[in-house]
Amino acid sequence: MKMDIVKARVITPYVWSNTRTCIACWKCIDECPKGVIGKVQFLWHKHIVFKDSENCTGCKKCIKTCPNNVFREI
Repeated sequence: MKMDIVKARVITPYVWSNTRTCIACWKCIDECPKGVIGKVQFLWHKHIVFKDSENCTGCKKCIKTCPNNVFREI
């Protein structure tokens, strides 16, 4: 069963994100080997988003890379 769209933007089968703590450094985007993480860039509203959450393999590079602890293991 596919996750609903809103939930899929903040959670993968392995990791969830707290976008309120994201400082938009984009380090996690560079580290993600599957390109699961993308950007939300509006005027004052900048943070990460999971754009292809089903493609997450659970490597946890995002967790290790993030300086603000945006990501948590499920």
